[in-house]
Amino acid sequence: MMLVRRLLLQRTTAVSCRRLLTTLENQSNGTTGERHIFDRLRQELVPTKLAVTDSSGGCGSMYVVEIEAECFRGLTRVKQTKLVNALLKEELKEMHGMRVICTVPSQI
Repeated sequence: MMLVRRLLLQRTTAVSCRRLLTTLENQSNGTTGERHIFDRLRQELVPTKLAVTDSSGGCGSMYVVEIEAECFRGLTRVKQTKLVNALLKEELKEMHGMRVICTVPSQI
């Protein structure tokens, strides 16, 4: 996983960095659960876009995760979602459900 992370960091463009920083700034006001999921995914997948929203009204039982990452390229949507779910395996045990929306960065 470290090699994938290193390769992804080398490919990151200035545009991707700006988008990630904007997303990071916006996430700083989230709930504890949102921040925990956000930090975990950011650390493992090095996304270009990431947003985590507690859709249960703040109680932490349902989340919506929108993530764009280069590591999803070439994977089916099912495999992309399974990758996210595997990273959040322990967190999923404590919640009712999670909606995951995965995308691949566009090549400019």
